[in-house]
Amino acid sequence: MLAERGVGLPITHPGALRLVVASALLAPVCALAGAALGTLLRRSAVSVVGSVVLLLLLPSVLGDRRHLTAVLAHATPLHAWERLVAAGPAVVEPYPWTVGGAWLVYALRALGAMVVAVVAVRHRDQ
Repeated sequence: MLAERGVGLPITHPGALRLVVASALLAPVCALAGAALGTLLRRSAVSVVGSVVLLLLLPSVLGDRRHLTAVLAHATPLHAWERLVAAGPAVVEPYPWTVGGAWLVYALRALGAMVVAVVAVRHRDQ
């Protein structure tokens, strides 16, 4: 669609495939985190508010200026996605991290959410 306007990139462009895969996986990773939070809290309104706070508000508050907040920010799916879709020269950050670290955040968030959901349901519903 964007190619008609002269804005598009071919999938063979360096980094384009990573951008597509990272963007496609962001929603399922966040959905799994929300599902895990929902199984823990068991209240729909509290779960929705908690998911919004955990996935949207908390990452916007965390920054890269201090070591602790940078580490916490790097553990959020939003910051991992931003790192994976970054194009061009890397911005100089006080506490940089790698693309592999961002993929690891995606994988561990999804795996951790599934484990939490399964354990919570098995523990409560037996």
